[in-house]
Amino acid sequence: PTTPPPPLRPRGNSKDIPRTYSGLFGDGNDLLPFELARNRNTEWLANADWQLAACYIGVIFAFHLVILGFLDWDQACTMTHSVHFLITHIYLHWIKGSPDFFEQGEMNAMTCWEQLDSTHNATNAKRVLFIVPTILCYAACHYANDEWQIVLWNVVIWAICIVSKMPFMHGVRLLGINRTTGIDDETEKRKFQ
Repeated sequence: PTTPPPPLRPRGNSKDIPRTYSGLFGDGNDLLPFELARNRNTEWLANADWQLAACYIGVIFAFHLVILGFLDWDQACTMTHSVHFLITHIYLHWIKGSPDFFEQGEMNAMTCWEQLDSTHNATNAKRVLFIVPTILCYAACHYANDEWQIVLWNVVIWAICIVSKMPFMHGVRLLGINRTTGIDDETEKRKFQ
């Protein structure tokens, strides 16, 4: 006499099990491999309200006022735009990964902008991060008094800032710059196969 097998119990979908790592929080049955619904690296930006935008613009304005103590208005606008570009480019487009230990290294190959671009509710934050450099570039070019070198500098900085945020630049490492050894190597192999 053998014992009968245990009765089959209903099995739940794996996306319904709350986990701390990404990849299990898709829409419907779409379980995206890099779904970032609980990514602490970008959650504060994606869930930001107008207060974050006001604080962001306030810090830029305060920095501009400090710079005005040392430079003329036209130079201060260009300096503010340049420093803004440098800081945001390093934070959003250079540093990779996530400080969250529990994401198990899934974000190691992605910059903060790529992680933010993968979240569903980050539209307002992305708009602010597109509009602010544009306004800074416009102000710097407007107060440059038709000095073509300053205008050219500001437009080049603005173009780099905006183009690096475009969807076609997602995961692109120009000339291998900022490539992660062991992670981006697999991407390169797939391109040539």
